[in-house]
Amino acid sequence: MTKLQTTIDNDRLIAGQFGDITFGPWGIECSDKDGFITLTDRTRNAHFLDGIWHLPTGRLKIALHTQQIDANNIVIAASFTALDDIALQDAVIRLIFDKAAIKSGIINDKVFAHTNSDKYRLFPTKQAQLIGTYGRCITVTLGATEGAGRFDPYLYLRDRDDHWIVHARLLPRDPVDQIWLRWANRLFTLSAADPIARWVWKTAPFKNLLWRMRERLGRGCPEIQAVPLNTLCKGQVLSLEVTCHFQ
Repeated sequence: MTKLQTTIDNDRLIAGQFGDITFGPWGIECSDKDGFITLTDRTRNAHFLDGIWHLPTGRLKIALHTQQIDANNIVIAASFTALDDIALQDAVIRLIFDKAAIKSGIINDKVFAHTNSDKYRLFPTKQAQLIGTYGRCITVTLGATEGAGRFDPYLYLRDRDDHWIVHARLLPRDPVDQIWLRWANRLFTLSAADPIARWVWKTAPFKNLLWRMRERLGRGCPEIQAVPLNTLCKGQVLSLEVTCHFQ
């Protein structure tokens, strides 16, 4: 019988193995317009001090709990508490799996091979799967969520470099408070004026095209997209729970 092995430190999964499938590290992500919090990549315009995350537009108290509850299941829960009124792009639980022993991913009843497309295959669904080369299966299920009435739950499946990435993600729902319409490159980021961004968001063909366009279209797409933000008021909480089942 294949044994699930995990290294969990300070409520965070650092590394794991299930047969020939290896995975980790896992963590959280969150961003406002100008800053980005992450435990598995490089933060941007954000810092952690005395248990509090500081972004350019406000502060967050973030809690992450990770537990292997039995021989085949890991449960991850995260909460994001606003200590100031703060407009957020998203709140995320992030899972990373090495691609070597995984032949395909499934989300929204569609099967994908790993082509390093860097596409965020994003859907308002509760489940995604990774199928191992020798028949093993990992099922990621989105459980209880709290969006404070302003954010809706999604899952995405992404094939990037040597990894499969699964995000459980809370994203702003309409009507949104802000629209960030921007074009970014290595040297600078250009943002459209608020009236233009609002007009784009209210024009269905442009909205459908530009909503997180770079994320949806993947590698090779210009870094142009419309990103909505909603305000999480002081004291409000966003939360997600994910179960990762190995068989």
